[in-house]
Amino acid sequence: MSMKRKVKDCVKRVCYATPVVKDYVYGVRLYRKFSRSAQRAGLPRFLLREGRRLYFCRVQESKAEQIAKLLQKVDIHPVDSNSFFYSPDCFKTLENQNLVYGNCTANIDMLVHGAFRVEETSADRFGRERNLLLRALRSYLERCRQTPGVRERYEKQLNAAETLFERPAEHFFEALQRILFYNQFLWQTGRTLNGLGHLDWILNDLYRHDLETGVLTRGEAKELLKDFFRVLHEYYWFKSAVLLGDTGQIIILGGRGSDGKYHCNDLTYLFIEVSEELRLPDPKIMLRCTADMPEELLEAAVKCIATGIGAPLLSNDDEIIPAMLSCGFDEADVYDYGVSACWEPLIPGLSFEPNNIASLNFAEPFTKLADSPAFEAARSTEEVISLYEISLREYIEKLLTPLTTKTFEEDPLLSLLSPSCMKSGKDITRGGAKYNNMGLTSVGLGTVVNSILNLDKLVFSGSRIGLNELNAARKADFVGKDSLVEELKGLSPAFGSDDDTVVALTKRLIAFTSAEFKKYKTPYGGVFKFGLSSPSYISGADKIPATFDGRRNGDPFSVHISSASAIPTTELLSFAMKLDYNDNRLNGNVIDFITSPGMLTQNIEKYTALLRAGFAGGIFQLQMNVVDSKTLIAAKADPTLFPNLVVRVWGFSAYFNDLPEEYKDVLIARAIESEKAA
Repeated sequence: MSMKRKVKDCVKRVCYATPVVKDYVYGVRLYRKFSRSAQRAGLPRFLLREGRRLYFCRVQESKAEQIAKLLQKVDIHPVDSNSFFYSPDCFKTLENQNLVYGNCTANIDMLVHGAFRVEETSADRFGRERNLLLRALRSYLERCRQTPGVRERYEKQLNAAETLFERPAEHFFEALQRILFYNQFLWQTGRTLNGLGHLDWILNDLYRHDLETGVLTRGEAKELLKDFFRVLHEYYWFKSAVLLGDTGQIIILGGRGSDGKYHCNDLTYLFIEVSEELRLPDPKIMLRCTADMPEELLEAAVKCIATGIGAPLLSNDDEIIPAMLSCGFDEADVYDYGVSACWEPLIPGLSFEPNNIASLNFAEPFTKLADSPAFEAARSTEEVISLYEISLREYIEKLLTPLTTKTFEEDPLLSLLSPSCMKSGKDITRGGAKYNNMGLTSVGLGTVVNSILNLDKLVFSGSRIGLNELNAARKADFVGKDSLVEELKGLSPAFGSDDDTVVALTKRLIAFTSAEFKKYKTPYGGVFKFGLSSPSYISGADKIPATFDGRRNGDPFSVHISSASAIPTTELLSFAMKLDYNDNRLNGNVIDFITSPGMLTQNIEKYTALLRAGFAGGIFQLQMNVVDSKTLIAAKADPTLFPNLVVRVWGFSAYFNDLPEEYKDVLIARAIESEKAA
């Protein structure tokens, strides 16, 4: 390193260490989020106007002390709601030395049916810091009461939040307010992608009690839920991670219970009704499904999806629960499974499972192989597959080895709602969790499968073109080879097709990956999981060169479990049914397809029957976009025509107009292909 570079880095470290600079560095990060949804001011103006509000709480002796100090500094400016108190201060947050554990769902059941009580006799560090955090939360409530205008308008709401420190919730409204009170601190302390829990099961006893005693009518409860959704939708820009809408605020509904029966209730339907009527992209709902679930509930879900909001995501308990058992989860826990923000299963309150810790890119080791002399010396499809498995093994080793010693920031807030942490006296990120697995998403499997199939068809079996000639064209990004690209893209059958050869190759590569993953353990002895879904189908493909499926340099991969070409939805479902999701392969396996509004709304019963057959046949999870290419093309050309057009992106819904151009283009291209198969 040059002396000039060393001096520059030294000056940078010294400057960054000063409090004012740290505040403004956070301000720049905040502006990047703010500017995605509001272009009204440039960065200098934003910092000048909001600089006095910025506060980046320094690392203290413990995370609990740091949070306590932060809560003394946050401003109290509740969102405008007549129903609830909710007051995140996005201008203030915590400094962290390690990765923050996000992308998960807290144990909301403990929040509703338990209470936060200070234990004065606690002598251990965990107990002392728990008490410190609880006192800080109560002190925050007192500050709210002393803030002019807040106590007068929100006295009922503050009283409801105060019960959290005294007793379990006794009413439906009280429970909702407690959830919001806790939720705001998850965002306040820098955690991202915060799930909302299995709310129809958790809240049902209070909802029924209030109906039976006349405290609430169903209509009043519905209006409360609508306001609950609207409040959670506030600070949409601040809560979003990579893209606007990517908040992780998912509400889980329905599912099979430990008695073997499917459990839903009136609240299940009520949440779906609210989501359908509001048509907000956030918060989102996920419906746990089974082959024997009530017909009217599945039909209600399909009608909600038909609005185009991309919700609910459908998750198949008949596949997921056995998969979790085979992965080492206890039967006593699996029926209460939740998800990590999008689709990855975990157990709220018992899991420390960063399920989006990294992305497995199947195409990366394949293109590395294709650039090697060994590849061009291959004489059969089997030899190519064997060489790829060696390359994939090396890639997995480089990917997982650093994760075996990964350290996360302590998380006292999540630990408050963890029975295993309370029992062990350890933070959830420091060995206090019962389950300590890590999950990876994956992209590019379809690209690899289709590339191998094309090599077999055109080179080794068909002798249509020489391997070196085809590889030279690939290395040159198929420049001047448009007809060859079309031939490669026109492969049939291909990934997503219900074909024995395609299924066998896909299962072989999945099984190989599973076996390699088993060689590694997480820092606290858990397993590494993976799934066939990922948000990285654009970003993960950006630097991947051309491939033998007709992809050119940087072109996107196919999305989740889907086909790059036009095939019927029934065939895609049949393909997905034949894959194996057991053991460590359960980290989200989402079938993703697009259908037109007319096609779905005119065939609600047929789609309902199709989905039920899919659950019985073994699909893992499913989501769909209900939109046509004509609408998407018009919305891209003139955003004012469809200001409220909502689409499904990877595991979340978002306004189409908020998406970067490359995501719009992918949706348009996929819609066109789906219409060819209709």
